[in-house]
Amino acid sequence: MSAKVSEIISQAFIDLGVSVVTNVPGLGGSQVYSEFNAMSLKQHPPSFHEEVAFTIAHSAAICGKRSAFLGKSQGIAKAMNSLTDALYTDITAGFVSIIFDDKTGKSSDNILEIEPLLKGTGIPHRVAKPELIYEDVVSAYRESERTFLPHALIVDAASIEDNFEYERRTKLARNFVFKRDVYHHVVHPFLSDYQYKVFAAKIFDGDRSVIKKPVLPMIPDNLPDKYIESAEKYIPFFEIFKSVKRDITTGDTSISSSFAFPPYDAIDIVTYIGGSIPLAIGAYMAGNKNVWALTGDFGFLSAGQLGLMEAVNRQLPIKIVIFNNKSAAATGGQKIDKKLLLRILAGYDQFVTHITSPSDPFEIESAINEVNKSNELKILVVNY
Repeated sequence: MSAKVSEIISQAFIDLGVSVVTNVPGLGGSQVYSEFNAMSLKQHPPSFHEEVAFTIAHSAAICGKRSAFLGKSQGIAKAMNSLTDALYTDITAGFVSIIFDDKTGKSSDNILEIEPLLKGTGIPHRVAKPELIYEDVVSAYRESERTFLPHALIVDAASIEDNFEYERRTKLARNFVFKRDVYHHVVHPFLSDYQYKVFAAKIFDGDRSVIKKPVLPMIPDNLPDKYIESAEKYIPFFEIFKSVKRDITTGDTSISSSFAFPPYDAIDIVTYIGGSIPLAIGAYMAGNKNVWALTGDFGFLSAGQLGLMEAVNRQLPIKIVIFNNKSAAATGGQKIDKKLLLRILAGYDQFVTHITSPSDPFEIESAINEVNKSNELKILVVNY
């Protein structure tokens, strides 16, 4: 049969059982996204920022759903914070970014050489041939699942409306099961050396089974001295939170995410600072219904608010906790204007609940239970 490149990519997604696709509008990606919405009989909204869109798709793949991010070369450059951390995780199902290269710059603000950029990150990638685009997409998912890594497929944006012959394939869809594994789902300084060695083994087809896993730290005892004081503030919250029934909990690369480790084991997925909310969106879209995102005020202000806007736009009932300690505790304690967080949250006031006494277990338990029972988006601000 014959079809446009945009239609063939979308059909490959359908045949593969790709269920989570994100897109920030732009040449190439918009056409594919429109076709995918039509074929899947759904009306998925566009995303506003590529870092968020990439992270949603990445999280869905960790949680066991094949996923895709659609964006231009300039867009994937905006997602690099998330992309580089994604390489230090294991995905459960395939995750492929289709990157549309506007070689002339006629639909972009510049001409960007995308291959050197991708090569520098280490993400496995290849340049697709428009006449073989169906097989290139299928192969990208196979390689993603073989290596447990995100993959990228570069497509000439000028070919998006071109017609080519292709043959559909059957029995491409698969089911995947997520299993919590902090060694491969929590990006953290305690694990960075191990995760780098695993990444290198994936890239060079090495034997990752011979890489010795570090002993997981006990929190707060094994934290560096400079972080213990901040972590101890969070203990009353996590003493309650660890027993709350949840499907998936996401975090940022911050002190609070150290509670992913024993004896709390309270967080399941962590990538970049500010990434917990888009990670939670991806986990929800992968089929998990009771999803929590934990972030600090600095992480939320730096990047998390982009994810919050996405959650509101998609009308997703995720639960968000913001540890409002008025400082960047993980990077030296730089002070944050205490009014800034309140200004940002003013537009979301209907969703906000506050904990004013963060050492009071009764107030903590009451607030957590209230949020957990809600069927809508909730933001729990813990004020220190």
